[in-house]
Amino acid sequence: MAITSRSLIKRSPVVVKVGTKAIDACKIMYQNNIGSVVIVNEKDYPVGIFTERDVLRAVACGKDLNDKVENLGTFGKLVTVKSNSSIGEIAEKMVKNNIRHIVVVDDEGKLIGVVSIKDIVNEKHVLDFLVRSELNWEGGTD
Repeated sequence: MAITSRSLIKRSPVVVKVGTKAIDACKIMYQNNIGSVVIVNEKDYPVGIFTERDVLRAVACGKDLNDKVENLGTFGKLVTVKSNSSIGEIAEKMVKNNIRHIVVVDDEGKLIGVVSIKDIVNEKHVLDFLVRSELNWEGGTD
């Protein structure tokens, strides 16, 4: 059985509209115990993402969390995958773009969900592979 982005989605995506204050997005992330919210336009299409990293960057740079999510998060250059994308493709895009959350869309660009690095690592097949690799590792330790 192939592991696809659709099979990795564990919950419905949590979204905020363009124009939402970052502080309000932080509260939503906290209440839902999640690391990101998808920024959607008036037609509910994903146009950005606001993550824990964005919060950390904003605070460290002295930015105002009352600013709009699109000004503090990723906006306009959203990295996405399709619902049938393989786990390998997802991981490759995450590494290439240095991201921990990737937005899953259908063929029309409508939001389906979000896959996080945690979703990939928690996948049983991945865990089994990592354990087998560790058992076969003959190198030193850190």
